[in-house]
Amino acid sequence: MAEENKSGMDPITFSKYLGGIYGGGGVMISVAIGHELGLFKAVCKEPGPFSLEAIAGKLKFKPRYTKEWLSTMVAAGILHQDRDSRLYTVPDGHKPALLRDTGLAPVLFALAARADLIKKCFQEDGPYGVSFADGPEWLKWFNGYRNQSAEHTVNSEIVPTWKKQSDIIPRLEKGIKVLDLGCGPGNLTNILAQRFPKSTFFGLDPSDDALEIAKRDTADRSLSNVTYEKGDAHKLPEHWTANFDMVLVFDVLHDLPNPKKALEQIRRALKPDGFLSLVDFGFHSDPVDNAGDMMAAFSYSVSNFMCLANSMLEEPHTGYGACWGREEIQKTVLEAGFKMNSESSLVIVKSKCFFYCTK
Repeated sequence: MAEENKSGMDPITFSKYLGGIYGGGGVMISVAIGHELGLFKAVCKEPGPFSLEAIAGKLKFKPRYTKEWLSTMVAAGILHQDRDSRLYTVPDGHKPALLRDTGLAPVLFALAARADLIKKCFQEDGPYGVSFADGPEWLKWFNGYRNQSAEHTVNSEIVPTWKKQSDIIPRLEKGIKVLDLGCGPGNLTNILAQRFPKSTFFGLDPSDDALEIAKRDTADRSLSNVTYEKGDAHKLPEHWTANFDMVLVFDVLHDLPNPKKALEQIRRALKPDGFLSLVDFGFHSDPVDNAGDMMAAFSYSVSNFMCLANSMLEEPHTGYGACWGREEIQKTVLEAGFKMNSESSLVIVKSKCFFYCTK
């Protein structure tokens, strides 16, 4: 949600505000370290106050580095330290987010690995973009983040929202044919297949590495109602015409070079009574309307390194980016021939927009 306009700040106030941005970015790096080293899991498992020595000993870490990390968390208000006993505690209200959401922070490492490539893309004579496949850092982070958050995303966001949108849930429970377009490593696909065992799921993605991860997870879960295939969202197989009851596109459309062409392919692949569930970032299309919204600012920033860079690789080099916004998404969906006929055709959930579209 957008906050107050910052343009009226005096130099001193704005300098403090900018310092807060720097501070948050610096703390995010330590949050990323804590996530990847298992520090958050360790401290959240403690039944009560704990010492530096106890945590460092359990993890076989050097106490001095561990202390610096703990001090960062205390200064940021993430952990609490008692002045007299010197013991640390994790406030109960902090534990769910620390165990579920900290996987977002290591995205900084993936972004930093691409910085030199992105700087070249800014130049008039530089490359148009950078593929997700140019470096393993992105997939490593993405799979880790989705693994941590997928159960929550499905159970607390996707399914509750689908209950508001027509008869999605009853149809999935009865058994339908679902295409997850741009499934990535299958984190959401496999959980949905597990939750709706009577439905058949097909995951499509251009990445061999992501599909390999998805297939391993399918085997680990002993799922028999999921199939994965390599493919291009802009060129779906001809034999998929009128083949699916539902197409799910979750945080993918803005990554594509030509979203409208992909939507036309999706419409062709749907049965006459089929529907599209399109989930994307729910920010506004006009950056002015996002002013003061730090999650929008964060998403624009990540997009410059990832989403925009990937979508600019091919013609028409439009580059919608992660924050192309719900207004432009709706316009593009309608231009592709889809219909949105009810109030529940668009539901906003936090920073996501859920579109329910029919042929």
